[in-house]
Amino acid sequence: MKTGIPKISILVICYKQEELIKRAINSLLAQKDYIYEICVSDDCSPDNTWEVLQEYDRQFPGLFKLHRNNPNVGIFQNIEYTWTMPTGDIIYQLSGDDEVPDGWLRKVVDLINTKNLDVSHGSFAIYGNYECVYPNGDTLLLKNNLVTKERSAVHLSLRNLICNRSVCYTRNILKRFKNLSKGRSHMVEQAQEIQVQLYSDNNYYINSVGNIYYSRIGLSSHITPDEFKERRLIRKYTMDFLKSEGYYISPEEKERLEQDSIYAVRENPQHSYWDYVVAFFRSYDSRYGLASLKLKFLLFAIIRRFPHSKPIHF
Repeated sequence: MKTGIPKISILVICYKQEELIKRAINSLLAQKDYIYEICVSDDCSPDNTWEVLQEYDRQFPGLFKLHRNNPNVGIFQNIEYTWTMPTGDIIYQLSGDDEVPDGWLRKVVDLINTKNLDVSHGSFAIYGNYECVYPNGDTLLLKNNLVTKERSAVHLSLRNLICNRSVCYTRNILKRFKNLSKGRSHMVEQAQEIQVQLYSDNNYYINSVGNIYYSRIGLSSHITPDEFKERRLIRKYTMDFLKSEGYYISPEEKERLEQDSIYAVRENPQHSYWDYVVAFFRSYDSRYGLASLKLKFLLFAIIRRFPHSKPIHF
C-alpha cells in the first residue's frame, strides 16, 4: 500500500465460488497499492473456495483478513459479519462473483485528496457507475449521477434510481449500521443497503465504472419460490426500518413513491401487464427526466430479446 493515502478496506462475501473468487481477488490485487486490507467472509463453501482464499493469504501476508462461517448462515448474515472486520477509514463492498475495474480505487483516492475530505471523522459516500455483463457478452452501463442532484439519497435508493454497487463510504457510516438479517430472509436486502444513504451526510460522484456486475450467474440466479415471496416484502420492511430510525417521509415523497412503485405492482398477485404499463408512466418525475423511467434498462431488455450475433453494449 502507498503511504500518505486513506486506508481502504475491501469487504468481500463469497459462497461456493472457487473459480469466480479468483477474478474478484485478482481485480483487487491489480490495484493493491491503494488497498489497506481485504476482508473476506466465506459462508462455509462446500467446494475449494476456502482453500483458494488461504492460498492468496499465503502469497500476500498481511493483506488479507479471512473468516469462515460454520455452519452456513446465508448471504445477509454473512454481509453483516463483514461489517465487523475492517479497521480502515474507507469501506468498499464487493461480491465474490463481481469485479473492480482497474484504476477505480486510484480515482477514489484522487477525489478524496482533491476535495481534502476528512476520512477519519467525516460521514460521506463516493459513488461511481456500474456495468452489468450478461453471459453472452451483452453489457449495460448504469450511472449513479443522480446522487449529487437530490437532497435525499434515501429517496433515490427507495426508487431504485441509485445503487450501492461501486459505492465507497467512511467507516463512521459503517459504525452506525444495524444488523437486520433476520436469518436468511430476503426481505432485508434493501434495508441493509439503504443504511449507506441514511447515515451519509455528503455524497460525491465519479463518472467512471466502479463495479462490474456479472448478471445471471451465482446465487442470485437461483431464487426459490419462498425467497421470491419474501422479496415482495422488501419495500414494507425497508419503510418500517426507516421509520424506526426517525427518517421522515413527507406526504409528497410518499405519494411519489406510491406512484413510482413497480414494487407495488409486483407485490399484488392480481397484477396485469396493463398495471405495469400504468406504473411505468406514472413513475416519470420531471426532476430526473427520463432517468426516472429507468428507460435505458427497459430498452436494453427489449433489444436483447431480438437475435443478435455480436454483444450489445448499451
